[in-house]
Amino acid sequence: MQKDIAPNSLEPLATLLSSVDCKDFLPQLQACLESYFPRIDLVLCQFHRHRRPDVLLHNLNHRQEAATLHPYCAGMYQLDPFYQHWLNRPAAGVFRLDDIAPSEFRRTEYFLTYYTGLGLHDELMCFFSSNTEATLAFSLGFYQPPQHSDGRLLSDRITYLFPLLQALLQKHHWQSSSTVTGAGSVSGEFLDERLSEREHQVVRLFLQGHSAVAIADQLCISPGTVKNHRKNIYGKLAINSQAELFQLFLCQLGVE
Repeated sequence: MQKDIAPNSLEPLATLLSSVDCKDFLPQLQACLESYFPRIDLVLCQFHRHRRPDVLLHNLNHRQEAATLHPYCAGMYQLDPFYQHWLNRPAAGVFRLDDIAPSEFRRTEYFLTYYTGLGLHDELMCFFSSNTEATLAFSLGFYQPPQHSDGRLLSDRITYLFPLLQALLQKHHWQSSSTVTGAGSVSGEFLDERLSEREHQVVRLFLQGHSAVAIADQLCISPGTVKNHRKNIYGKLAINSQAELFQLFLCQLGVE
């Protein structure tokens, strides 16, 4: 194991351990991770299979919160590769964006808006449970260039700390009240009465960043049929691009 993966000091972890039964555990968790990863941006939430996420803790500024967390909880989470990964493969562990995202994700309007557009340089996610209905999910990212540009090193360090963080979170009696207004039971999926059920499936997968070949494989149809569906969808919605489709999705969520 690389020498620089282990933390230089155990003091932040010791402080966190001493507060595991206290009300200030989550702020101490934030302080612990910020001490090990300077300038890191943190969001701890609870993912649910049948409703919107609950945000339990974050250290984003007001602009970042308004531009990311509010749209995310309103329905953008449905396009999040990490959320989709958990829905399909619920397991505890540390996951990097590039390891789990669909092949076309970096070309989606979601990526261009909420990653490139807002300056998110890297992100990984920790899932602390293999429960299929709900899990604690910890997003770690950088809206400023990280001191260590190697995303794999960040992943290795979090993986090194993960077993202890998992044990502490399981022991702490945290409360699942959301810190972001607007979270609720409504699922934020794109729905339009002009589209068939199959067309809604195709829209959802395209917006998530799946290629025509990947969509064909998931739906057990040919790539040509997928392209015909996309043509019909654009015609019914009177649009000409995925960017316009994404804008319709945002309008539906009320987060233009």
